[in-house]
Amino acid sequence: MISSLTAYAFQDASPHYDSYVQSLAPIWIDQLGPVSAQWFEYPSCGHSAVGVKGIYGCTAVIIASEKGVYISHIWENPVFVDHDFNPTDEKSFTINAFNSLRDGTEYAQSITGLIGTDQNPGVLNAIYAPKVFVLTPFATEWDRQNFGISTTLRYQMRVQELAQQIVSIVPGSGGNGIILGYTRTSRQASSQVPGIAGRAILEIDPSYARLTTPYDSKSTGLQIGRWRLWVEDQLITYQDFWLPHITAPGGTSRRDIG
Repeated sequence: MISSLTAYAFQDASPHYDSYVQSLAPIWIDQLGPVSAQWFEYPSCGHSAVGVKGIYGCTAVIIASEKGVYISHIWENPVFVDHDFNPTDEKSFTINAFNSLRDGTEYAQSITGLIGTDQNPGVLNAIYAPKVFVLTPFATEWDRQNFGISTTLRYQMRVQELAQQIVSIVPGSGGNGIILGYTRTSRQASSQVPGIAGRAILEIDPSYARLTTPYDSKSTGLQIGRWRLWVEDQLITYQDFWLPHITAPGGTSRRDIG
């Protein structure tokens, strides 16, 4: 389930975010089984994107590090609710959601298998500054009227619990994870390409900037990468990181990423 991202032409995102997001050409993760998850390695050069679409009530867990990104898709039914939209029991939810991501399944890559040890750190090890995001639908007026939902998010308590559980097994991610809401939409709109509804995209620029010094004319400088997280047409956050083993173009050497 380990995939490598491919390069595409990068453009300035500002100021037309909706047009920019629609112009991206991400690799979309598979959606097989109740829960699916894949790890994608960042390229050492070129700009890439990976994402999850078709979320019109589903939940996604995204863990971004300096090495790559882990993206999962969790179906609303049967993980959060049954066919009659009754909440599933807590044991079933924990097994299908958290345990599937932690331990892995036929369609979901294991989070713990990507962490490694202090002696042999994996791509989600604390030294690579992993960040945990959980994307889930906002509650609608229908939810409030028919199911008595009073929270901002449709499954607020459960996603808070899930985020905390994931953070607890990803060292260095800190806090409680970042929970993000999205507007529930139709299946067709969430899967439309190009489109912006019902999707999240992580964009990576491994050559965002280069730090140089006037005191060493032979130095090629320090390469700085940046990842950016988009939900619908909103830029949620970004993070810069340095790539110590990559030299400048012209004397380029490529490292193994992941």
